[in-house]
Amino acid sequence: MEENEKLLLKMLEQVRDDIATERETERASRARLHERMDEVVDRVGRIEGDVRILGQVDGQVRAEVQTLTAKVNQNQEDAQPTIDEWKRIRAFGIGLGGILALGGLSIGAMAVYAGETLVSAIRHWLRIP
Repeated sequence: MEENEKLLLKMLEQVRDDIATERETERASRARLHERMDEVVDRVGRIEGDVRILGQVDGQVRAEVQTLTAKVNQNQEDAQPTIDEWKRIRAFGIGLGGILALGGLSIGAMAVYAGETLVSAIRHWLRIP
């Protein structure tokens, strides 16, 4: 019987050691889990701060873009009468150049057609023999 008691005692000691080992392992596992959770919480906190800052920067950029867009539109409206006047002057200049070119061609064609008659008329007008 003593052997049975010793065997039982030894088995109980092994169970106790196993339970102690499991408890220590569980404590270490929980400690690692809590450390990782703390890291995740820190990361999420930093990400939330970054997102908040990015939202503020985005709002500032949008405000600047809207201001610049309004300024560009105002400048276009202010410059439009000048642009329209310039287009009118340009069209008038092109038309006048076309009329002068047509007139020069007409006079040149008449001079070629008249030929000698024109030379005689000019000599007579200038009184060249």
